[in-house]
Amino acid sequence: MARTFNGTSQRLWRGSAPVLQPPLTLAVWVRPSRNSAYEDVLGLSNTGQNHTGYFLQLRGPDGTRAAAVTAQQGTFAIARSADAYTLDQWQHLAGVFSATDRRRVFWNGRPGADDTVAKTPGGLNRTTVGAWESSGGATAYFAGGAAEAAVWDLALSDAEILALAQGDSPLLVRPDNLRAYWPLGGDFGENDADQSGQANDLTAEGGPGWTTHPPIRYPEPEPPPPPPPPSGKPIPRFPITAGRVWSAGAAAGRVAKHARAAGIYVSGNRAGLVRTVS
Repeated sequence: MARTFNGTSQRLWRGSAPVLQPPLTLAVWVRPSRNSAYEDVLGLSNTGQNHTGYFLQLRGPDGTRAAAVTAQQGTFAIARSADAYTLDQWQHLAGVFSATDRRRVFWNGRPGADDTVAKTPGGLNRTTVGAWESSGGATAYFAGGAAEAAVWDLALSDAEILALAQGDSPLLVRPDNLRAYWPLGGDFGENDADQSGQANDLTAEGGPGWTTHPPIRYPEPEPPPPPPPPSGKPIPRFPITAGRVWSAGAAAGRVAKHARAAGIYVSGNRAGLVRTVS
């Protein structure tokens, strides 16, 4: 399953940001259900200031383009996608913020042009999925599905973004730099927990629902440990256990003799016989 939002009152949030400044990368799978609004899908913000932070946006009135946006006190630097988005289909959105004066958006793995306007947002203290937080309140709500949201503390390469767009889990792409990862379903079940190991769990607000998850390739589980080595105890010269035992050649009589000495009944003692040991 994946999270679904109504576009008016539902979101996920946390009262901190996993990364505070560039370089950073944001990525998320989205399934938009409208194209008539400016909608913020995943962002890191300073909630006490007017539109300050880094976020991924769907811009319906702006040619239905996706965008990676850096905002500082209500002013914006916007990198737009080359392609328009489609309603009611899963698509991949990512933004690479490599510096305070460089950002690039990726739509389904395809990069748009860099935007190089300098913006230096500070004091980031909020993470939001499905909306944006500005001046103490939520705005720019998103309508549709969202899944596999993630934040890295470096600028991912074009090839790494493409791998995500082709279905690789964020756990397979620079996991040592992964600072937050919210599958929002998939193999991890219906929850909003951070699976990066950084404990940046989200809180649901407004009762967002669940919908079908996009297909994702997750890491294979660890194989079981190998069996312990032998104990080193010597193997008996004439091992005899219950079952069928082959008595080879002239040694048959000696095998029978040792068996009887051990108090085990052996039927027959001729060379070459298959014996049933009880």
